[in-house]
Amino acid sequence: MSDLLLRVVLWTLGLLIERGSRFMPSLRSQITRTLTFELSGGEVARHWVFDATTRRASTRAGHAASADCGLHFATSRQALGVLLSTRTVDKLVDGRERGTARIDGSSFVVLWFYGLTRKFLRLGRERRPRTTIPGAYLAHDPAANGVEKIVIEPPVIRLDPAWRGAWRARATLLMVRGTTDEPAGEP
Repeated sequence: MSDLLLRVVLWTLGLLIERGSRFMPSLRSQITRTLTFELSGGEVARHWVFDATTRRASTRAGHAASADCGLHFATSRQALGVLLSTRTVDKLVDGRERGTARIDGSSFVVLWFYGLTRKFLRLGRERRPRTTIPGAYLAHDPAANGVEKIVIEPPVIRLDPAWRGAWRARATLLMVRGTTDEPAGEP
């Protein structure tokens, strides 16, 4: 039963991502690399091919001939549990620690793909502050007192010749000396 349900979920995700890559500018803007991503659980597998030149995605059932990145689960039940969870990343990390989930390739690509799936399956809620943070510092307030005051100084074009400590510190900076054609000693 879980194999059939995973096939339906992966087919639906595949269809949504494939169609979304044609009509959703937010999805198209995220397809910036040409790569193949494979997701499998037990005997069920599906792969997506992302094309950076056209910014389109296509999908096929089954294993990819050569996937750039893959996410593999021991069972289809575990794959469903991770895909449909509100705590997907936590469950994925737990599966990797237990050895029931495997990532072939970059973990960042897996998280990127997870972000694509959440454009269509909004599970869970985003944790945002319910109210504005009290005392939020949004703009410079000249009337502020104490530690809230921000010191704004005019830019300095040349160091004060009387400030010997600053000149000694400047003499140790190779980048500054190299750009002014000053002799720079051995580092």
